[in-house]
Amino acid sequence: MSTLNDIVIVGGGPVGAAAALGLAQAGHQVTVLEARASLMADDRRTLAIAHGSRLILERFGAWPEAAQVTPITRIHVSQKGHFGQTVLTAQDADVPALGYVMRYNALVESLAQALQRSSVKVITDAMVDAVTSHSDHATVSWNSTTQPQALETRLAVLADGGRALTAATFGAPKESAYTQVALVAQVVTTKAHHGLAYERFTPNGPVALLPFGDHYALVWTGAQIEVEALIALTEKEFLIRLQDYFGDRAGLFTTVTGRSWFPLTLKIIKQVTQPHAVCIGNAAQTMHPVAGQGFNLGLRDAAALCQLAVGMSAAQLGQADMLARYVKSRHCDRSMGIGLTHALVVGFSNNWPLLPLLRGRGLMAMNMFPFARRALARVMMFGWQ
Repeated sequence: MSTLNDIVIVGGGPVGAAAALGLAQAGHQVTVLEARASLMADDRRTLAIAHGSRLILERFGAWPEAAQVTPITRIHVSQKGHFGQTVLTAQDADVPALGYVMRYNALVESLAQALQRSSVKVITDAMVDAVTSHSDHATVSWNSTTQPQALETRLAVLADGGRALTAATFGAPKESAYTQVALVAQVVTTKAHHGLAYERFTPNGPVALLPFGDHYALVWTGAQIEVEALIALTEKEFLIRLQDYFGDRAGLFTTVTGRSWFPLTLKIIKQVTQPHAVCIGNAAQTMHPVAGQGFNLGLRDAAALCQLAVGMSAAQLGQADMLARYVKSRHCDRSMGIGLTHALVVGFSNNWPLLPLLRGRGLMAMNMFPFARRALARVMMFGWQ
């Protein structure tokens, strides 16, 4: 058998790149296989990154420059058409910010620069088509621009979110499409945001405004036919519709740019490990964007894997004991994070009898009991520990 690589990571997106940095810091030899020609991306989406995720990225030397990041210092939570609201604050949680908003591109660039400074080997144009588990190693096979190639590794990490490869390696996921899709755009209002984000629940789905630069990033969920109709409106018509739907708490909406939409699906891999292989991030679970937990959960997957690898010999990588410890360390955060996100979508996206009253009382209770707000804020920032 050829020389075993310590760790091969499939996918050089943010979670895969972060895992590579952390595993290299732990003293292991790491190779990243990326299907694209470059790790850089032309993706103008915005990301909401929790404070806990910032700490992880800083530890890996990959936090973007301050000018590219907008802090969220408060989050206003309410439900449309019913009483009850609460405000989560960074001051209550004793942190500088609850979260941060940035361009996807900014994070990718920061991670790519950190990888260049590290010992990680990055191979691009590597379209992985199979990860095969064996008793003492895994084989990662891919097609390059020249010919089929393969690496044998003690631990293969799937972080690319690819459906076919993940299903072939770890089994078909439990998958269900939400009735909602997400409209995303950039909007300008007459009122400065001062770091205040909004999460407003409506019967058709949640609407979020995230402070970003001198404007807001908008995430508006609803039925596909309704979202497509919103995108087809003129700018003036869209702003009128948004104002009527959201209200004036953020000021008057004056400009909208970059309207687009994407489908929303809940996807869960039940068994995230195979002999000498593990899947993390979107490869392991894809979630609704409500509360912005998906990417942050995936980054905590990467951080947990890196923490386990600290002080571990190369021979221990990918062994049954390591993989069992990883699954155990992620069980609570993963199951509770997925469950809470799904419950928020189902519990707030309807007007079933008594539910609006119960939701309102829950939000009012948050105002009455600061410890409850702090507990919720810490879960949003650091997961279920």
